[in-house]
Amino acid sequence: MKSIKNKLLTGIILINSMMLVGILIFTITFKDIYIKYTSLQLDKFSNEIKVILNENLDENTSNKLLELTESKGLNLDIYNKEGNLVFKNRMSMNNHMMGKMKNKYEVVDKYYINRNLTSYIIHENSENIEFLSIISSTNDNLYTTVIKTPISSIENSIKIASTFLIIIFIPIIIISIIMAIIFSIKFTKPIRKLNEVTDKISNLDFNESVDIKTNDEIEKLGQSINKLSDKINSSLSDLKYKNDELEVLIKNKEKQENLRKEFVSSVSHELKTPITVINGYALGLKSNVAKSYEDREYYIDVIYEESEKMGVLVKDLLDLYKLESKTFSIKKENLNIKDLIIETIRNFEIKIKEKHINVTLNINDIFIYADKIRIQQVLYNFIDNAIHHIDDNRILNITTYICKENLKVSIYNSGENIEDEYLDDIWDSFMRINKSRTYSDNRVGLGLSIIREIIKLHDGKCGVLNKKDGVEFWFELKL
Repeated sequence: MKSIKNKLLTGIILINSMMLVGILIFTITFKDIYIKYTSLQLDKFSNEIKVILNENLDENTSNKLLELTESKGLNLDIYNKEGNLVFKNRMSMNNHMMGKMKNKYEVVDKYYINRNLTSYIIHENSENIEFLSIISSTNDNLYTTVIKTPISSIENSIKIASTFLIIIFIPIIIISIIMAIIFSIKFTKPIRKLNEVTDKISNLDFNESVDIKTNDEIEKLGQSINKLSDKINSSLSDLKYKNDELEVLIKNKEKQENLRKEFVSSVSHELKTPITVINGYALGLKSNVAKSYEDREYYIDVIYEESEKMGVLVKDLLDLYKLESKTFSIKKENLNIKDLIIETIRNFEIKIKEKHINVTLNINDIFIYADKIRIQQVLYNFIDNAIHHIDDNRILNITTYICKENLKVSIYNSGENIEDEYLDDIWDSFMRINKSRTYSDNRVGLGLSIIREIIKLHDGKCGVLNKKDGVEFWFELKL
């Protein structure tokens, strides 16, 4: 495919070539055209002279002939039928020239007058001067007229003009080619830029725009391409955003479906044991296995405790499901973490006294913006977990401090360390570290999962560290 630059150069060369051909045609044909035209004019003047010669050739007639021929720049000779020159209008002609012309017209008399020719146009060279002549006779054959006009000057003019045009035309060709190259570069540069940008747009690259200042249609085209690029980019961005939203919706739907299945499976598994226990003791009561009053009371207490455990389990499962499915909303307010910890620890006063636990509170008045009920639930689950796993040293420390513009709360309990391979897994729902433990001596791992989801909703962090002779759980919230 030819470039615009090459097409422009080809066009300029063709135009110059046609101009050169025109000059050559002018040089070759102009003389013939001029001679034909002059011949027609001479013939016309000859007829006018014939009209004048119809009168007597007297002084008045001669004056008319002189006026006509000199106004037209013609040479006129008139011969009578005997061949004698009776009129001439040549202003300056030497005797030698007269002799030459006389001999010439003797030939004219011999070949034309005596042959009764009325008119004839001839070329003649006299003293290296070329003339165009017309010889004609009057209607009554009394006179023969010879009208002459020099044509050597026009031939010289043609040669001079042709030479001049060629001399001028060569630099014009060179200049026009240079101008064409400069113009084509200037003209094609913005077009190449347009092509470069449109190629990038076709490859979905919208980082480059057209910056053309030509004040013409090309600049308007560049502006239109920029607008088109912006619209395509905007449309693709919107499409990508909608596509991302759709992917999120699909993933959320899949996640919710998986959570639903996992929830049903987990509930079925976790409720199976307490239901079995309740069913067994209820069947024992029905079958009157417990004979004494004390045995029946024991059976009833077991059924009650298991039903309480089931209630707590179901509540935790529902909370966890809502948190993980992102259908749970929080209501934030300004809270004093010190008041919240004291209020929460009071719920464990009976257990603390029963187990003789030494509680140390290193807490300060630090204010946060959070959901009171959910943060209290976090504190409750951490403290409950610490009391459950406390060892015979019976140490429980709760500490608050500011860490990098965040509130950090630490709950430490003396007891066995958690194996390193399980430090990340303990946050998963229904996680049992000791797989061999039975339902009676191991709690269902929902509390830490709930804590993690609540902290996530507050854009915070939580973790666990093994300490000397104990374990420290912690969480951070923005102030």
